[in-house]
Amino acid sequence: MNSIIQNYFAFTTLIEKLKKLERYKGQFYWKDYPELDRYESVADYTWIVAILILLFEDKLSQKCDIEKAIKMALIHDLPEIIAGDDSPMGTDGTGKDSHVYNFQKQTDRHEKEKQAAEQLFKSLGDNTGDKLYDLWLEYENQDSFEAKLVKALDRIEALLQVQEYRNGHLFEEHLNFNLKYCLEKADIDPVIKQFGQAVADQMEMTYKQFNK
Repeated sequence: MNSIIQNYFAFTTLIEKLKKLERYKGQFYWKDYPELDRYESVADYTWIVAILILLFEDKLSQKCDIEKAIKMALIHDLPEIIAGDDSPMGTDGTGKDSHVYNFQKQTDRHEKEKQAAEQLFKSLGDNTGDKLYDLWLEYENQDSFEAKLVKALDRIEALLQVQEYRNGHLFEEHLNFNLKYCLEKADIDPVIKQFGQAVADQMEMTYKQFNK
């Protein structure tokens, strides 16, 4: 086995861990809801984001490199295998002390994930790793329409998942956090904004106060 094949084998073995990285389990609010039989993995949700990109391919108001966007969707959370999947809700459910609304935490998380991305992609040992790292960095820095599209759909998919798990039965504060957080990036394109609002409307329509 030559060195590149060995590197690819080691890389694919490592990224298998994304299928085991559970979302939401134990996070604020979720720790007080009834435990699910199975929590979706980060790999599960990146697949749905990629499908959403395909669905909107010819509905967007501006030109988009769909192949690039799908690649971004598939790799954008791979560094979490090393860096972890930090909760956007933080320790009190508001996100004030998380990477979402705290600048210092945001900076620290970016640096931690950047180091993880370098370690992960550079381990491929060829220009494929360099290309994937550059693509990840473009997404992380939100340097293109494709990067912004993936970010918007990433957030909206989180709203879809909460709706699937809870069918509207939420703490009021959790509902409000989701409606704010998940729609913040949706105005990247009119059709994406409409889609995000449709998901939000469904959540509000089915909302019932959850009591612990």
